[in-house]
Amino acid sequence: MEYKYDIALSFAGEDREYVDKVAQILKDKNVRVFYDKFEEVDLWGKDLGIHFDYVYRRQSKYFVPFISVHYEQKVWTNYEVRTAIARAIENKEEYILPVRFDKTELDGIRSTLGYLDISKMPPEELANKILQKLGNEANVPVPEKEEPKGQVYLSTYLQVSEFYGMTGIMIGVTVTNTVKDYRYFGPPYFKISQPLHGTADTFQLMDAVTPVSFPKRMEYGEQYQIMYNLKQGFLDQMKGFVGQEVTLTAFVGTTVGEKFSSNPMNIDDLFKFKN
Repeated sequence: MEYKYDIALSFAGEDREYVDKVAQILKDKNVRVFYDKFEEVDLWGKDLGIHFDYVYRRQSKYFVPFISVHYEQKVWTNYEVRTAIARAIENKEEYILPVRFDKTELDGIRSTLGYLDISKMPPEELANKILQKLGNEANVPVPEKEEPKGQVYLSTYLQVSEFYGMTGIMIGVTVTNTVKDYRYFGPPYFKISQPLHGTADTFQLMDAVTPVSFPKRMEYGEQYQIMYNLKQGFLDQMKGFVGQEVTLTAFVGTTVGEKFSSNPMNIDDLFKFKN
């Protein structure tokens, strides 16, 4: 079925600042979005009850209610969500994509319906997820979040042979889920405080001693550890940073957009064992 709108946004006025940013990003990405600010002339003089019923019931592929305590209290938002619920029941299809600013629940939206928690999610990230749902390329820059400490630990290890002594150096990354819920964690990547080439300061290590399958599901309190052999070429490159207080930090993300960083490790620590 051909729809006039790819997505219809429903929200309370108190949450407009956030929703406006999402709508603008989607519009810039050529998404056909129903957002009242974009429809001012078209809505002028219309019976809004009849028109909104038609938009939400017949003209939109997806309906996104921005649920909050304000949303639950408004007459119009309750009317809009009831219309959307009626459409979902009639067509028995995946139509309502709820997002939540808080724990407010709405009558008619089942607790088993998957939703996104946007209480700490920037508008750019939500726009990316909507683009992914629509099958568009998601390349909206997401602002850097403050990176919580304490979940990722970075350390160095020696490879020692009984006959040949020290034969190599490894970096180990230990990741612990302290989010108090299960999460799917990705592989670590690394950032050095001084660029390796030009502005390039981020990289991944590929030579894992015992590979881990990612994304890795971990319950609260569970952890994984992955260790990487450091090749001589990499060590030679790092050696140029010795004595310059250059540090290496590991980062690990989850599939819901969280990002965690490790303790910074001084590059000098990679070579102290050879002294």
